[in-house]
Amino acid sequence: MAEDKRSLALALATTNSSPGTTTVEVARESASTRTERARRRTMSALYDELGALLPYLPHRVTRADMLDEAIAYVRALQDTAAELEARRAVRPRRSGSRDGAAEIVAFGETSSFAVRLRAARPGALTRVLEVFHRHGVPVLAATMARNGGEAAVTVTTAAVAPVVAGKIEAEILSNA
Repeated sequence: MAEDKRSLALALATTNSSPGTTTVEVARESASTRTERARRRTMSALYDELGALLPYLPHRVTRADMLDEAIAYVRALQDTAAELEARRAVRPRRSGSRDGAAEIVAFGETSSFAVRLRAARPGALTRVLEVFHRHGVPVLAATMARNGGEAAVTVTTAAVAPVVAGKIEAEILSNA
């Protein structure tokens, strides 16, 4: 009988439950503890991964600061993406024209048009400049270079709206 009391006392001492707690409640508590630990491990791994993705993040940083840095980084990426989209809208469009190719590049206050004419004919620069005149675009500088049978015309103008630039490009290529 003394041994039964002793083994019962040992059994009660090894469980971390309060008196009157059933084994089902103890099992539930340990399952929720395991679930919480697994959740914390997962969150810790996700924060570690986020920290590794952020450039210029200090070695020791709180999770709140890490989230603030991530938000700022995403905003910077969105701004960069918007700027690149704006540049792409004005980016040179390759033409399938048989006679030549045109490129248009905008730099802040100026736009630059480069036209390659495969058959360099007399008056090519004049014809190109007349297109700008018809569209009311002021020309700041114009150059022409010849190499064999090709001619390259470069025209620098004041800033031009993308719609107008497209019309100028189409007209130059149709007259080339």
